Formats: sequence, structure tokens, C-alpha cells
Amino acid sequence: METLETHYGTSGTPPNFFKSKLGKKRVNAVEWVSSIGLNAYEYLMTYGAKTAPEVAEQIGKKAKELGIALSVHTPYYIVFTSEKEGVFENSVKEMVKTLNLAEIMGAEKIIFHPGFHNSGNPIDRIVKGIKEVKKRYKGPVKILPETMGKFSQVGSLDEILEICRRTGCEPCLDFGHIHSRGGILNSAKDFKSLLLKVKKQIGMKKLKKVHCHFYPVEFNSKGEKKHRAYFEEEYLPKFEHFLPVIKEFKMTPTLISESRDSQDGGALYMKKLMGRG
Repeated sequence: METLETHYGTSGTPPNFFKSKLGKKRVNAVEWVSSIGLNAYEYLMTYGAKTAPEVAEQIGKKAKELGIALSVHTPYYIVFTSEKEGVFENSVKEMVKTLNLAEIMGAEKIIFHPGFHNSGNPIDRIVKGIKEVKKRYKGPVKILPETMGKFSQVGSLDEILEICRRTGCEPCLDFGHIHSRGGILNSAKDFKSLLLKVKKQIGMKKLKKVHCHFYPVEFNSKGEKKHRAYFEEEYLPKFEHFLPVIKEFKMTPTLISESRDSQDGGALYMKKLMGRG
């Protein structure tokens, strides 16, 4: 189903979820997200694709009923860049398992961390991994490699765009991670320059509905250090700088907030600013 509206959501379940009347069971997360005025949710399988199929089906049914767009974040231990064939094969199997669960859930896409600079040709290994996954999984769920924040990780914008070019994938633009690599998103001009680069690679149609992670970030010489909260004004990037570019390009992106312990607040803040524009 093509996304025709902007989606705002949380990555996982923030503290306010557990304080709510729905917070006793994580399966209620999509209902809670809807109740506070959001329409997207990124379900985290970061510590393993362990969700029971019947639970995935239950979440998907509720999300469809409430009009919540679902995405799934894959396990952190998917590492295609490992030169150990056992690790590579297990990574392929785990991603296929995640895709199958995501499909049961009705999610349109999975997000994954590509890996590390720990092999001679890491991008070649990642491309090989994605292509092997696509041989084994023939369903509709899309695979989105995510831009990463540490220099030790494969995940600069150029690297992600190359992976997308070679595999037919679309990117997940994590703007906190992008900014962590040298503090490069300081103005609307910076965002426009970056998005024009993405447009050149994937085209305006895909750019308009690109999947994004947004939050301010603390970083050092090694890259990303810590996610910060949306209301910590001393940290960048700022959604106020992204907003005019969204408007200019007539984008309807999915905006997933990873604001530290305040994902819901960050998502609602983005929605509020978009409404003013």
C-alpha cells in the first residue's frame, strides 16, 4: 500500500506507554500510539526475531483497524560484514525470519544496521547478504538499510546509497546518525543539499515517502555517542531545519522519533510543527 500521507510514530515503547492504562502489555503499543494521535509504529526486534506468529498477527490486526503504519527493526546481531560464514548464514536466516514475521504483522518494511568495517570488502558482503535474503524471501516487505552514526560502522550516506543502488533497496535516513558523522546538519540548506543527493540516487517519487528516524544527538570524534531528547535545544539536528525542505519537496515521509525516553513527545512535536506549516 503506497503511503499517501505523512506518518508520525515512535521507535518502540517510551516510558509514557508504561505509565498509561495500556502499558501492562507491549502488544497494546499500537493502540496506545493511536490514542495519543500518532499513526506509525516501529516494532523493535533488535534482540531477536522472537515474536510469536500469533502475536504478530494480533498486532497487525489492531494496527490495520486503527490505521497505524508498521515497520520492524531487525536484530542488531545481523552482521553481513562478518567473514565467518556461520555468522553470515545465521544473519541471512535471521533477516528472513524477521521478514516473515513482519509480513504476518502487515508491516511494509524492515530496517537494518548494515554492519562494520571488519572485512576487506564490507559493502560487497552486505550486498551479497541482501541478495541472498531476497532469493529466500519473495514477499512484499521491503528491506531498508539504515544510515549509521559511528565511523566504525558501514552506514555513511554514500555507503547506504551505494548499497541501495546495487540491491534495489530504499534507504532509512537516520538524521541523528547522519549528523553524528561530523555535525553536518546545521540548517535547512544542509538538509536540502543532502536530500538532493538522495533524490539523484533514488528519484523524487521514493524520496517523497522516505522512511526517517529523527532525534537530536550527542557525538564525538568517533561519531554517535548518545540520543538526546527533542526538547534539549542545545543539540542538533532540529526538525525546524528539515521542515521547510519537506514542504518544498512536497514530501509525505514516515517520521519515526527516537528522541531519548521521549519518542512520543518527539513524534507529536514533529506533527505539531508540520500542522503549522
